Amino acid sequence: MLHEEFYDVHTHWGWFRLDEGAYRDYLAGKLWITWVPGKPNSPEIQGQDAQALPPDVTEAAVRLRDASAKQDVCLFLREHFPGAEVDIPYRSRMKDVPIDEMALTVRSSNGLMRAGAKSFGALRELMLRENGLRSVRNLGQKSEQEIFHNFFNACYAMLRPGEQAAFWQRMLEGEKQNCNNITTML
Repeated sequence: MLHEEFYDVHTHWGWFRLDEGAYRDYLAGKLWITWVPGKPNSPEIQGQDAQALPPDVTEAAVRLRDASAKQDVCLFLREHFPGAEVDIPYRSRMKDVPIDEMALTVRSSNGLMRAGAKSFGALRELMLRENGLRSVRNLGQKSEQEIFHNFFNACYAMLRPGEQAAFWQRMLEGEKQNCNNITTML
């Protein structure tokens, strides 16, 4: 049995435990920790920091994100924002994800394959067309709802936690805007 040795390294923001290879890289200057608390993150670090919240996200949005993690996000959204107009939280990094990632019925899956929508990017393009999913043969309203529901949930699940909180912040701001419109109409 091999005994792996670990080294504790203290930096100005805390202690880190490194294995022997990482410790050698650290000593040789090949391993750099570039994030400094209180200073803006570099662009390459921001993408890796899954817990980072955008500055305009409120505690209410974080609570919604955390509460929605415990159930179906699409149903949670309909429950808390009935009648709200919702955009699918799609990011360009999702374009090559195969639609097999969604749990679709055979009818829906076959219809999308026939239409050439084999990836999230192709599905999104199809949904943005004038007739959208209605243009696909053998896909009715029920299949359209199923695809939207599963596509929404799959895209949301691929968001980083900070992006999820930003999504809920936009929903809260949209609700506030709708309330303001109603009051001005009265």
